Parts: sequence; C-alpha cells; structure tokens
Amino acid sequence: MNNDIILTEFARVINSDRYQYTESDIFLMENMQNKIAVFDMFFRKTEDGGFAVVSGIQEVIHLIEVLNTTSEEEKRKYFSKVLEEEHLVDFLSKMKFTGDLYAIQDGEIVYPNEPIITIKAPLIQAKILETPILNIMNMNLGIATKASMVTRAADPVKVLAFGSRRAHGFDSAVQGNKAAVIGGCFGHSNLITEYKYGIPSNGTMSHSYIQAFGVGAEAEKEAFVTFIKHRRQRKSNSLILLVDTYDTIHIGIENAIKAFKECGIDDNYEGIYGVRLDSGDLAYQSKKCRKRFDEEGFTKAKITLTNSLDEQLIRSLREQGACVDMYGVGDAIAVSKSYPCFGGVYKIVELDEEPLIKISGDVIKISNPGFKEVYRIFDKDGYAYADLISLVKNDKDKEKLLNNEDFTIRDEKYDFKSSLIEKDKYTFTKLTKQYIKAGVIDQDLYSELFDIMKSQKHYFDSLAKVSEERKRLENPHSYKVDLSSDLIELKYGLINKIKNV
Repeated sequence: MNNDIILTEFARVINSDRYQYTESDIFLMENMQNKIAVFDMFFRKTEDGGFAVVSGIQEVIHLIEVLNTTSEEEKRKYFSKVLEEEHLVDFLSKMKFTGDLYAIQDGEIVYPNEPIITIKAPLIQAKILETPILNIMNMNLGIATKASMVTRAADPVKVLAFGSRRAHGFDSAVQGNKAAVIGGCFGHSNLITEYKYGIPSNGTMSHSYIQAFGVGAEAEKEAFVTFIKHRRQRKSNSLILLVDTYDTIHIGIENAIKAFKECGIDDNYEGIYGVRLDSGDLAYQSKKCRKRFDEEGFTKAKITLTNSLDEQLIRSLREQGACVDMYGVGDAIAVSKSYPCFGGVYKIVELDEEPLIKISGDVIKISNPGFKEVYRIFDKDGYAYADLISLVKNDKDKEKLLNNEDFTIRDEKYDFKSSLIEKDKYTFTKLTKQYIKAGVIDQDLYSELFDIMKSQKHYFDSLAKVSEERKRLENPHSYKVDLSSDLIELKYGLINKIKNV
C-alpha cells in the first residue's frame, strides 16, 4: 500500500473536495484561470450568539508556503494520481500562489460575517484553497472560541486543556491544544503541541499508574511516595496526586497527606503540589480536601478538578463554592463538544473587480459583495463599540473614519438603528492585515504568529476591551457589526438588480 501522500505536507494542500478541481478544469478550458478572484472566509453565527476567537492563520499561511515550495515533480506525482485531466495536472503542477492574503490575526476577537481571511488571486489558485482553508480554520476557530467560553466561566481560576485523547485526529489534537491556549487556557497536555509550538505541556497521573502498584490504600500510598520521590527534582516541579482511585475522602486525600509528609513536601516546596479530583461530587469533595489540607498546614496545596467539565459545570461549581485552584477540561474544548461544527464558509465576492453576491431565501446566507476590510471602533473609555466592514476602495465612511470625522453607522436592515460616531470621541484600529502580497509572505507579520503566547496576550488584551454585558455566556448583549454606507448600497443594488430581472 502506497501511503506516501499522507506523509507529506503537500497532502494538506490537496486535502480538498473534488468539485474544486472539477470547476478548475472548466475554468482552465474556458481560459478563465487568470481572472482575479476575491474570496472571503467568515462565519455566520457562534454557539452563544457572541464572538469568536481567531486561530489558524499561521497554518493557512504555511499551507500556501508549502504550495509554493513543493517541487513540480512532487506536485505532478500527487495530482496525477487523483486527476484524469492531463492538461489540468500540468497546469497545477507548475502553479504557485501569486496572489494576496489578508487576515485578522490569531488571538483577535471577531464577529459573524466579518472576513477573517480574504484571498485575492487568480481564480484557480483561490478556488483550490477553499477546503484546505476551511479545514484548518473551522477546527481552530471552534476550539479557540470554546476555550474562551470555558476560561471566561472559570476566571480567575486557570484552565488546562486535557483533551488530546478525545480530539478528532492528529491535527485536531496538536493544533487544537494550541488554539485552546490562544483562547485563554493556561496550558495543555500534548507533547507534539509543545514540540511544534513551544508551549510547555502539563500532566499529573492516571488511575492505571496507581493500580500498577496494587490494590487498596497501601498500594495507593506507595504509588504517591514513589511518584514524589522521582518527580520532585524534575523541571516542572509539579506534584499533583490523583486521589479518587479508591475513595477520595477516606483513603485518597489521607494518603496524599501522608505521602507529602513522608517525603518532606510542605508549603516551603518551590514547585506545585496538591491533588486532582476526577469523579464524584467535585464541589463536596474539594471542600473536604481543602479542609484536611488546611488542618495539616498544607495551605499552599493545590486542588485540580477534572471529569467532563464544561462552562456550565464550572459555573455550577463556582456557585457551590467549590475549592479549586485549577480546572482540567478535556473533550468540551478538544471537540467543541456542544457545537462541534463551527460552520465557517468561503465565498467568492468579486471577479475582475466586478462585485458578486449570493442570494438565498435564508437571509443569513446572503453574502456581502466586494473586496472588503474590517475596522474596530472604540469609545472614549476604550471599549470596543462597533466594527465597520468597508470596501477597500472608494468607501466614504472609511475615509471619514481614517480622517477622524463624524459619520453614521447603521443596521443594514433597519434605518432607525443608527449611531453617530462623533469626531474626537472615538479611536479605531484596522483588524485586516496583509500577510501575503503577490505570493510573497510578509515575514515580520508571519513570524509574530509563531509566538503563541503573544497571540494569547492579544486575545486577553482584546477581551479586556469588551464590555461585561458582551462577555456573558448566555444572551450576550449584541455588538454592532455594520456595513459601510457604500457597501450597503452595493449589496442592495445587486439584490435589486437580480430581483428586477
């Protein structure tokens, strides 16, 4: 069996749906391949009706980097195995990405219908990237956004992402843990995520480790003492003991206390020490463990709670006064369990500078035409007030924004829902950045994406500028994402043109 295609990075480029290549063959036969297309990648809604957190831009740029650095011979080898059209194989084997890529950076907070990635490139180049881009972005956005929801519920208690074993495959585990960190997680447990992204991995122990020493209280204590003896001098200095293998309250916590005392671990220990609870009534047991630790003078001992946690369970634990210093969250984050399909889409919006639109009976699926960019407007207190989606060229509202003049934003469907943005009472930032120009990657911008903790910091900085009402997990207060006046005019002009034919 020949598995070479799944062992190369170029396989990710052609990890695509057949129709994109079928259409590309037609474009080539009709001599349309040099038409310049603009495609937007965006999403239509989130799980909680609020915002999403961007992750995956680094991987998308790397995808294009691989496309441009893979040899013609290598490309031909793969394309010839899956495509019967020799002229298309020849074209694709020689093809490099020569277009532009615009994106909103990893760690940024974004809202429905905002172009997160915009590809402007010759038609076939842009077309074949559809599935690979969505494959990367839907997973990354889903996990980063879920991590944001979980970590906001837990705040100020930190969250570790422990979901590799439940993730949907290799990339989901590796990139997913990275996305979880960008979305606010304190750390993760995956070795390859540490290797690839440089984010240290964390871990405690499993029930099978304890069972390997035998059955019962004495075997559990031996497991604890042995663990402490061998791990106390390691770089991580983390001594977290799993205490629910047999009986958390009557055996586990007591054995933990005995093991710490026997090994000389107390509040003077320079590392982290404590216990993890993984079953039963976590609120009740955590209080009992905290009480026993404090009675024995282990006031700095940490309590970590795990066991199928999500934002709702974490909020419930907080309401019950659970004693917790860290949450470990697995599948809820790893597969964005309650909303596993993020639903990002990739739509053509312009071809040879002619704006294009998709009409649908489902209003949410009507696309915004034209080559666009996104600006965020902040009020005088520094909070995000509204986002403006404008046309790149010939946009009067954008020009007023850039010149700090008065202008009005309004809901595209309801004229009475409008707001005057007064000069000298707002600041703004441009969210859209150009990462690739004429096929050449901006290495300075690209290199910033490799600093995952910098992306996480950007997320936290952006989150701090979101009002409390818009951060709540249930029925968050709506945030204004408005089209510029010229974009509204363009959109409804095209709709009327179609309807009046």
